[in-house]
Amino acid sequence: MISDRFAQAEFKATQAQDPVWMDTIRFFRNANDIYSRYDEWKSNDVFYFIPLKLDMSYHICGHTVRMADGPIFLGTFVRNTLEHKELFCVKCPKCGKDIYPFSYNGSPLSGRVDLEAKCDCGWDGSTSVSGWKVRSEALKSAQLQDAERFRSFQKKTLSPANIQSLLEELNVL
Repeated sequence: MISDRFAQAEFKATQAQDPVWMDTIRFFRNANDIYSRYDEWKSNDVFYFIPLKLDMSYHICGHTVRMADGPIFLGTFVRNTLEHKELFCVKCPKCGKDIYPFSYNGSPLSGRVDLEAKCDCGWDGSTSVSGWKVRSEALKSAQLQDAERFRSFQKKTLSPANIQSLLEELNVL
């Protein structure tokens, strides 16, 4: 069950004192709110460029194939997913509502992609779809589109916020 995995991952992230991993878990737990309020934070670079620790790699025989190269930023991930609903939006198997994944990865060999999501109705799990290459290309394209914006953000010598502060800004907590 995903909630058990969240708890296990939180424990490991706390032990490792890894703030990016903790932010990623907070995103997983609050993805529906973050997606639904995207228009409220998408223009604020300190929130947009929160780094996520998403493992988008496929390993085989000592080789690694990445769905996208890091870093993966919250804004890029969410924008890409929302702009490509036909690729990333899935129907909840329990209630039929459109839901957005908080994580996706799969195999370039089989073409399978697992979209992990949680619905407000209580369903949580993953749905497998085909089309690894087209989803990889979409995410890499979104990263390229955000590259100049990120360079401008870096020049301002600002640091990205964290998911906790984004949730506080949105009054989600």
